[in-house]
Amino acid sequence: MRITLNLSAADSTRNRYALVWAIPATLVGLVGLVLLEHAGVRVLHEYQGVQRQVAEVQQREDALRKKEAVIRKDLERPESREMLAQARFVNTLIEQKQLSLAELAARIADLLPDDARLTGLALTSKEGEMTVRMAITGKSEDAVETFLGDLEDAPDFKDVTIINQGFDEEGAQPGQVNIACTAHYLPGAQP
Repeated sequence: MRITLNLSAADSTRNRYALVWAIPATLVGLVGLVLLEHAGVRVLHEYQGVQRQVAEVQQREDALRKKEAVIRKDLERPESREMLAQARFVNTLIEQKQLSLAELAARIADLLPDDARLTGLALTSKEGEMTVRMAITGKSEDAVETFLGDLEDAPDFKDVTIINQGFDEEGAQPGQVNIACTAHYLPGAQP
């Protein structure tokens, strides 16, 4: 006679429940593991891409440093130093500029009435004082008088003097008035 002995513990509901959920939990774990591996590979590729970009930037930086060294070496030559000194001298003169002839002509043009025009302009400087000589042609005496009045009232001109005055009797437009005058120009006193 044979006796069979079953030494295993009796199945409980908890064990049966764990056995039923073991397969889906394992599948979910494997899917999560695959997703983590995929994310890790993607991050690794991105890191390698950034690393390549950093290497390219460092190579460009090294190339620029080499170019800078070559340029600095060229600037240390005597010819380059002389040219740099001349450029600095010219820049100093430009910074010290007190008068622009274009600005002066524009200022005089602002004072001219519509029926008068500037036909000549000369500038002389003596002992730090600038004298402007102007030739004006107007269609009438009133236009020339208006200009002279505006010139005398302008704060950047003083000591207006008429040098010459005449009428154009035979020219292209008879009856025009021509004058030549001088005035001291004070560029810092513009309104």
